[in-house]
Amino acid sequence: MFFSAGLSASSVDPPMLGNAKRISGKWVGHYECFDGKTGVTLMLTGHKSGHVEGSFSFYPMSSSADMATGRFVLVGSYYYDGSLILDSGAWIEKPEGHETISLRGKVNPSFDTFTGTVPECFNAEFSLEKMQRLHYDKTLD
Repeated sequence: MFFSAGLSASSVDPPMLGNAKRISGKWVGHYECFDGKTGVTLMLTGHKSGHVEGSFSFYPMSSSADMATGRFVLVGSYYYDGSLILDSGAWIEKPEGHETISLRGKVNPSFDTFTGTVPECFNAEFSLEKMQRLHYDKTLD
């Protein structure tokens, strides 16, 4: 095995946190889990430091009309490569028999879609679109 400049094979740079301000806003879509296709709305606030916080609301879609609704806190980090890792926090509205979930995915370069997997649901997929504002806010750059 060849090593250069005193680096070992286990030396890996940690991912760099990116400016998460453009993550801020309302994201709407769905995810798949044990109850089937579920509607979801994220309300996120991103910070220049890369840290993200907000809430995760879930609700029935037309195909799952008898499903419960609930809401919990999210915390996470946004990285320069577009990765967004969101972990669950405390319940705000907990339906009986439900557990929180986390999201692992990528935000596209236009900051209008967020797609990825739900680890607690055997890496089932989720897809979210950012709801656009009526005006452009330069402070989000």
